[in-house]
Amino acid sequence: MDRRQRSKKHDWLVSKTQSILKHYTCPESCNASCCKTHIIDFRRKEYEKILKNVDKESARILKSNAVKSELEGCYKAIVGHCPLLIDTKCRIYDNRPEACRNFPFVIFPDDDIGFGLTLLLCPMSVNIIQDYAQWYKSVNSTMYSELNNLYKHYKNIDKNNDFCIEMKESNLDSFIEFLERK
Repeated sequence: MDRRQRSKKHDWLVSKTQSILKHYTCPESCNASCCKTHIIDFRRKEYEKILKNVDKESARILKSNAVKSELEGCYKAIVGHCPLLIDTKCRIYDNRPEACRNFPFVIFPDDDIGFGLTLLLCPMSVNIIQDYAQWYKSVNSTMYSELNNLYKHYKNIDKNNDFCIEMKESNLDSFIEFLERK
């Protein structure tokens, strides 16, 4: 897959995650553990745009806490507790990086298909899993049972869990249609 195709696929996955996420919000029980435990990777242009669009104090904090990213195509990263988090609120919410806008979805590089998509477990994603299970009910009863059991097991989760499920590209459009009819 060439660079243009990879970029197009990445943008397609971002648009699909955003189409799904518009149906959900973080529940009150969420303690922003995504901002406390996950690596936030920035692309160069995104990092520079954020620095230009935030107050001086947020820019200073970001600059002093960002390190060279290990992820291909990314420029800077914040590892662990995000320094821009105040209590459970993001200082730069309207300008937050793509990784934060897509969370709990993670778009990751894959040599064979360009990019893959996973859903990390957190208080919001268990609601997505519940709906994904309901969508699967008419498609595949085994997957429905597995996802429904996963939902039941984690429905009271109060922080992120490293467990994740793969979201198949071939299901995304149909799942989004299901959400829109709901």
